[in-house]
Amino acid sequence: MIAGPLPARFLEYFSRLGLFTFAFGYVGGLAPANIGLGILLMAFLGKCICGERQVLQDHFVRLAMLWLIVALALAAWGAWLFPAVARSQYSSLPEVWSFAFIPLVALATRGDIRLILPALLVALFGLMYRLARDVVLGVGPPDHYDLVALGVGRNLAVLFIDVGAVGCLVLLFALVESRTWRGLRRLAASTLCLLILAALLYAWIAAASRTSLVALPLAFAALIAGRLLGAGGRRIAVVGLMLAAAFAALIVAYDARILGELQKDSDTWAAIAAGQWDTVPQDTATGLRFHMWHLAWDNWVQHPLTGLGPSATHLLRSDPSRAFLAVFNQYHSGYVELLLRTGLIGLTFYLVATVLVWRAALRARAAGHLPRSLFELLVAGFAIFVALNFTNAILFFQQGWQFIVLFGGIAYGYRWAERRPANADTTS
Repeated sequence: MIAGPLPARFLEYFSRLGLFTFAFGYVGGLAPANIGLGILLMAFLGKCICGERQVLQDHFVRLAMLWLIVALALAAWGAWLFPAVARSQYSSLPEVWSFAFIPLVALATRGDIRLILPALLVALFGLMYRLARDVVLGVGPPDHYDLVALGVGRNLAVLFIDVGAVGCLVLLFALVESRTWRGLRRLAASTLCLLILAALLYAWIAAASRTSLVALPLAFAALIAGRLLGAGGRRIAVVGLMLAAAFAALIVAYDARILGELQKDSDTWAAIAAGQWDTVPQDTATGLRFHMWHLAWDNWVQHPLTGLGPSATHLLRSDPSRAFLAVFNQYHSGYVELLLRTGLIGLTFYLVATVLVWRAALRARAAGHLPRSLFELLVAGFAIFVALNFTNAILFFQQGWQFIVLFGGIAYGYRWAERRPANADTTS
């Protein structure tokens, strides 16, 4: 039960409604995600008006407010540079605002694991709902993913699949080491978690994204090694062996597909390494990325400080000598697009925001407020996000920038947490 005056209680319930709607819609559906974000915004403003004014003095909130203004100015700049696409410069603003919405989730969660854990479970439910929908519609497993997965491009969907799988792993750790979940209760929860993990690993193979095929096993290995080195015990070793066996079985069963993906474009890489850029093909994934990034560089060096505006897709159609790029709507690198869209100014804002979020998370973990399992999920999820953005502009798709909002908000919420120790059940 939420105590306090009626307006404060209403805003708290309203905030939770927004949080869970947003968490489900993050993968479950774009409309619920947008509705949830809108509710969170109204709840945030209401809380600030009704007694949370100190939040407006927070360094991150002020950075976010400044970024909203700067990004709007960059949109005006892009509209002046390219009047023909002026409208798209403004419609693309939510994509570049991204981290400015972190305070909405942060104020809704405030480092309360009793809210964070249900929100993450709701997000996992939304992911499984979308996966089941793919199976029913025949666009995904048991066959394979081609172009679209979970309602988005195959190479974008692996972000949800990978982070969902990591979430299942850390949840297994928490269940294995739980002091309260015992007997049949723990067995049932662990079995369900393993079944979800198996489904996500199958989807991971079906998506067959090369970056993901490397990133997820590395993330799993790092998490298991960290637990074992930290005196994780026999149960953690058993979980590690089970997952190693699962990965081995998947690799054996789909070795041709995995090796084919990992070895793809080897000739293209050889041409790039040899400096024979004129011979880089235009019909391979790596070759196309090379030409996209070359085009982006040619445009970015004209305005390195400000970039060319929040919408940069039209530039893929600007070079007649690279007409083969006109069919694409992204540059297949979040970092290339960040510089192209917002220049060094935008890069600086994103880096400062990243530092502030991680400083809050690290301080909370050092003080014992942030549970170990949640911290592991945040670290591994962020590492996967960073890796995947090297080869796809996930940062500028809705589920990409909303990943920052959801997980960044959970992490930064500990900045405004009531200072209480983390639940003993989740500190392991």
